[in-house]
Amino acid sequence: MDYRKITGWLLLGFALFGLFRAGTDIYLDLTARGEGLYPSVTAVKDDNIDGTGELAIFFFEGNAPCPVCDRIRRMTYSLFESEPDLLSRFSIKDVNVEEKGNERYILELELFSTSVVLAVESGGRIYRWKNLTGVWDLADDPKGFRDYMLGEIKIFTAEESVQ
Repeated sequence: MDYRKITGWLLLGFALFGLFRAGTDIYLDLTARGEGLYPSVTAVKDDNIDGTGELAIFFFEGNAPCPVCDRIRRMTYSLFESEPDLLSRFSIKDVNVEEKGNERYILELELFSTSVVLAVESGGRIYRWKNLTGVWDLADDPKGFRDYMLGEIKIFTAEESVQ
């Protein structure tokens, strides 16, 4: 009997089982275990907002260190200081998508990396949002970043006043 061959097959079996188990854990975490534990954030056009919708700027990120993400965050926060009249209606919310319960945002808001998202929320639900993917292209251009963000915020708030 070749013990090395048997040991190799056993190790391969354990590795495949571990990979399968990790995949199912990730899937269940991303779908909030299918138990409806977390309220949906999917925008539904026919839904009426319960009360007044709150304008928010979400900053979504994970645990990995990211100097570019830190720069995007700093520039986003600096807008609140430089444009208080325009941004007084907004709150800013940092969300770590790797914390339990926050992984739902990845699927429901279609996030693929650190993101800045403009949103209208009410009662814990996000009714309308826009992912500002252009922040990545402008991370090294503070003036361009500022102009892009302010332009998108003005468009988003104009759409909000129409609805």
